[in-house]
Amino acid sequence: MRIAIHVDGPIIRGNERQVIRIAAGLRDRGHHVAVSCRAEGPVRDELSALGIPTTGVRPGGDADLWNAGRFADWLRRERAEAVLLTSWKRTMIGAAAAAAARVPRIVYRIGDVHPIGLLERVALRQWYTDVIANSRAVGEAVAAAVPRAAGKVHVVVNGMESAVSSPAPVRRELGIPYDAILLGAVGGVERRKGFDLLIGAMAALDGRVHAVLAGGGRDADRARLQAQAEQRGVGNRVHFLGRRPDGPAVTAACDAFVLPSRSEGFSVAMLEAMAAGRPTVAADVGGAWEGLAPRDGRPAAGWIVPVDDADALAGALREVVDGIREGAAEVGARAAEAAWRANHWFTLDAMIDGYEAVLAGRAADGVR
Repeated sequence: MRIAIHVDGPIIRGNERQVIRIAAGLRDRGHHVAVSCRAEGPVRDELSALGIPTTGVRPGGDADLWNAGRFADWLRRERAEAVLLTSWKRTMIGAAAAAAARVPRIVYRIGDVHPIGLLERVALRQWYTDVIANSRAVGEAVAAAVPRAAGKVHVVVNGMESAVSSPAPVRRELGIPYDAILLGAVGGVERRKGFDLLIGAMAALDGRVHAVLAGGGRDADRARLQAQAEQRGVGNRVHFLGRRPDGPAVTAACDAFVLPSRSEGFSVAMLEAMAAGRPTVAADVGGAWEGLAPRDGRPAAGWIVPVDDADALAGALREVVDGIREGAAEVGARAAEAAWRANHWFTLDAMIDGYEAVLAGRAADGVR
């Protein structure tokens, strides 16, 4: 099958990482895969290193008719039988171009919960043959916002390779005492990632608990968080690592993982923490339910707290910290369940199965 993929991010974050995995996984199953991405940057570099052909031809926005036409021409030259579009900011123009190129299957990957505007609604109703949501929460949000598109929605949760990274030497790098409990959080420093909530929770934990925050973003946002940490008296225990190419290794170096986000699809960082068997505390966003809640006859795999609630986050973290220190069976059991789920429910093969089925038009609603 000839498959075209469009991804728009300038750097590699969760969506870009998953798209690279999807492209490589489909290619490895014998499909011809080509990717439209930025002409220069880490996304193209990594795809090229994997031997996946790329083009810098891509629509630059809903008013960019010139490049939309070029994108449609590229799809025709590729003889694409299916196209996977993964940027909600290009929803309308990308789908219109694919329709103009007469691509038989036009599939939209949605990786987070966001307000669905008028143009996106039109595209969902008229042009997309299928929608892939990466969590139950995302799928339900799309179906509620655009009821006429509900029958097109398939849930295909994120997956990853089973290999777990060796821990990064962050304690030595930062001078964190060997007997301190180290919490880890990964993501951009923008507000929706909720690092301010984690800093508030840290102020309620004892002085032998440290946290590392790994992720890029605007200098002004990082400065605001650093100022908050100083004001709350935890500036010496909250460490900002900036963007790290070894995010999974940072997570593996921590005693527990925190996902304090206000909005999320299905956090890849959370999945990496689960695979590493790290106790995980997450706000009730996106894939937290699939990942951590008791379900399908399985026990809880972590702790889920209300969104935007620093006190609840602090309470759950205190339970985890105390449990780690005391060797509590419950903490170990939930961490072991998380690792089991990562190795059985959230594998790369399972994710590629789902995408392959949707792109080929043979998926029933609710694909996992």
